[in-house]
Amino acid sequence: MSPRPDVSAQRKAQILDAALRVFARKGFHKARMDDIAEEAGLSKGLLYWYFRSKDALIEALLTVLFEPDLKDLERLLADTQRPVPERLRELARNALTSLLPYRELMPIVYEFYALAARPGPFQQAIQRYYQHYQALLADLLTQGLARGELRADLDPEITALALLAQFEGLTLMWLIAPDSMNLEERWEAVAEQSLATLLPTPTSAAA
Repeated sequence: MSPRPDVSAQRKAQILDAALRVFARKGFHKARMDDIAEEAGLSKGLLYWYFRSKDALIEALLTVLFEPDLKDLERLLADTQRPVPERLRELARNALTSLLPYRELMPIVYEFYALAARPGPFQQAIQRYYQHYQALLADLLTQGLARGELRADLDPEITALALLAQFEGLTLMWLIAPDSMNLEERWEAVAEQSLATLLPTPTSAAA
């Protein structure tokens, strides 16, 4: 007799998808665990078996939302055969691609951010994400410096922070006024302009 398959990962993904839909409809504070169990087609007892509270669900959702971007940046950091500017362009494109499927869910994502404004597990989770992402991006920029592909006077940590803040701000502006902003167009333009400021100034022919 073959062993029973482990369905825990599939079940957790089912619950998290249901939680996102419920939070998007009702908001975090009005959503109940009963609502999430019903949306997932599970008993409340089984829901609590996987997630002890709404807070635990939020922490797991933050991982689902942030982990792909971190993994992509780690992959690009390890791809040392390619020029750093090329990898930075791909990073910007991939970040946009990963963002667009959550277009309808962005209000609830920012509700999570509002929760993170207060000390607690949400704040710690988002801090860990931004610190990790900024450190990886700074490492990628450091590679570019070492290879002479970026400006010699560039500060990797400050530049990584500036790039991260730029795109987070652009996302927030899109969330506030989605009908007046073509996010894909603006994202590409900002990425290209930002990259241009990082490249070495060409040596003039006269020099």
